[in-house]
Amino acid sequence: MPTAVARTALCAALLATPLLALAQASILPQQRDAAGNVMEPLGQVLDATGMRSCTSDGAWCVRVQPVANDGDRPTTLEVQERVPGQPSLPVYHVSIEVPAESELSLWPWIVRLAPGVGADAPVKDPQQRARQNVLVGGIVKLSTMYSGGGADASTLQLARVRHLEDDIQVDDDVLTVPWLGNAMIRACFSEQDIKQRAGACHDEYGFSAKLGLDVAAEGMPVLRYQTVATRFPAGVSRFEDSLAKGPLKKKDLRTEQDPACSYTRLFRFSDGMFRADQALPDCAGYTEP
Repeated sequence: MPTAVARTALCAALLATPLLALAQASILPQQRDAAGNVMEPLGQVLDATGMRSCTSDGAWCVRVQPVANDGDRPTTLEVQERVPGQPSLPVYHVSIEVPAESELSLWPWIVRLAPGVGADAPVKDPQQRARQNVLVGGIVKLSTMYSGGGADASTLQLARVRHLEDDIQVDDDVLTVPWLGNAMIRACFSEQDIKQRAGACHDEYGFSAKLGLDVAAEGMPVLRYQTVATRFPAGVSRFEDSLAKGPLKKKDLRTEQDPACSYTRLFRFSDGMFRADQALPDCAGYTEP
């Protein structure tokens, strides 16, 4: 069993891990569904305007839009499309709500919709009809420091870029879900606290999500959303006073999965949004900093 000091150092390292690396690790592999929709990873490309994340064929590139002033926070994704026969590259913008003290990063994947999918209405113009519609995303992370620890939580927001009869429309928010969470809270202030907590002076909470394509979908993709929530010691809660409970025992000094917040949902597209097949449980203890 790791010491309390070792566990504290490990949790601090996890809280310091770059969000992009965590996000990449929490996505299911590249997928294709029955309709021909494809979820594809984005690779980093350096061009004259800076670093972008692009599809392997260069047809789509996405980045967090740089800001003019150092004090400003990025709140926009910049989506670039390469259109055959056009020398200039159209650029579209996705607006994302980024609260104060939050950070915006790129979801490093793209969902490329199958031909004819995603416009929501027939497109007669053959050139517009031939152009691909996509889903892109941004991750908003909020961090908080506590005495003896800290917490962070992030949400994923997906947007849709679609080609209509005579223009391009960006639907900024077609899905917003909890994405990642880590928390290390509480501390021991006396020998009695240490004894009651069996030496495990910190509670640790973790939350991660995966997003993939349901392979049997037709038309707009059906998104499979899977979460895992864990806590250490077993049975703790962020909403209870741990010292008001009985002393921890050796059997409690383990990381356990919380079944209430480890779940799977299918999101189907309806009335302009992806909607879950069941309500999401209240997991604020894992998904809020």
